[in-house]
Amino acid sequence: MARERTNRSLVGDAMGQFGLNISTGLVGIMMYYYTDVVGVSAAVVGTILMLTKILDAFADVGMGVLVDRTNSKHGQAKPWLLWMTLPMLASIILLFSVPDLSSGAKIAYAVVTNLLFFVCVYTPTSIPYNSLMALTTRSQQDRSLMGLYRAALGYLAGMAVAVGFIPVVNAMGGGRLQWTLLASIYGLIAALGIYIAFRSTKEKYNTTQLKELGELKKSYSFMTALRLLSTNKYWIIIVTVGLLGNVLFALSTTSGMYYAKYVWGDVNLVGVMGAIGFIPVVVIFLCSGPVIKRIGKRNTAIVGLIIGTGGALLRLLDVESVPLGLVGSILQSFGIVPLMIVLMPLLTDTIEYGEWKYGQRIVGLTNSINSFAQKIGTALGTAFIGWMLAWGNYKEGADEQGQSAIQMIIGFEIYIPIIVYILIVILLFNFSLDKQYVQILNDLEKRRDPKA
Repeated sequence: MARERTNRSLVGDAMGQFGLNISTGLVGIMMYYYTDVVGVSAAVVGTILMLTKILDAFADVGMGVLVDRTNSKHGQAKPWLLWMTLPMLASIILLFSVPDLSSGAKIAYAVVTNLLFFVCVYTPTSIPYNSLMALTTRSQQDRSLMGLYRAALGYLAGMAVAVGFIPVVNAMGGGRLQWTLLASIYGLIAALGIYIAFRSTKEKYNTTQLKELGELKKSYSFMTALRLLSTNKYWIIIVTVGLLGNVLFALSTTSGMYYAKYVWGDVNLVGVMGAIGFIPVVVIFLCSGPVIKRIGKRNTAIVGLIIGTGGALLRLLDVESVPLGLVGSILQSFGIVPLMIVLMPLLTDTIEYGEWKYGQRIVGLTNSINSFAQKIGTALGTAFIGWMLAWGNYKEGADEQGQSAIQMIIGFEIYIPIIVYILIVILLFNFSLDKQYVQILNDLEKRRDPKA
């Protein structure tokens, strides 16, 4: 199918991912903020973050239904980006403004502000934004480009947090006030990214439009949609891959600070790790378009995951070596970046498969349950860090840690990612929708216009 989006609109759309990844990057360093700046127990923090993400994950399902039922002058998903712009800024400021009160009060504040951010702001932004890929184009080329642009700007945002935040906040003084001020600046950038995405998109294939064309059957109930999704084998595979991928994402965004500080002996090396990690990101984004066109989205992800596994194994040769660790980190980036580029396009393709097979186009719920699984993955990845640190007798804010705590840090930085890489490769080998997709689109076009 021919392209339906210009390069300018693709960049504008991708600014939404830039804004979302600024916010998730900040959430990734929140564990360090709570343990080493605010002074809350690592085990408590891990449990708090896991429980709030699980509660938020259930909100995703309701949000998906709400997106499928939304009908405004801006469309089905697009208006939510406008409505959430200012709340995004306000909630990020609140997250990084923990008051200097008793331990119990700090914990209560953390629970309330995390729930506010995830349930009331992040979910009503991310679910509609992810749904836009299916609502704006049916072109496989466009979706691959959207995945590429989104991943590129998303990783740029991640680098802006990973490389810049810790060194800058430490240069500012490293105290609570400095964390709040810098988080506010990042929050403003995130909010602007969401607003630009709102201004840059136009829905063409939402539920109302397709019903008017006679392409869809009458409205479906929540239970009917859930039943149809549960029989969509390709959707189940991608949802599981998304869950595992977010375990990796949570580990990678948080574990590096602990690894740099306690295994390498200098927390500021996390900035070097992030900066050097930008090299493979640039290479991947330059090469991934032609590679995806040649071998397909699924195979691109599999090749990257194999390279990433090799990078993690390389680091095991000497876990304390900074040069070896940096090289291994570069190779690990080759594992996760291609997966993040193709994951949303692969998920969106399963929507067309479901429409082709069942005559129902389930956009919001497809994305919301996928987001549910991803948040469970993020919750598990974050909780693993907190629990493993506690199991290793981690001492919050200490300059040095015991050998058991260091072994736990090595575990969630290297060993767990290796296991997850392998599991994702096994799942992707069972995803073969790429081969059928062109025929599926042709069949859908004929349903709309039998004379075509």
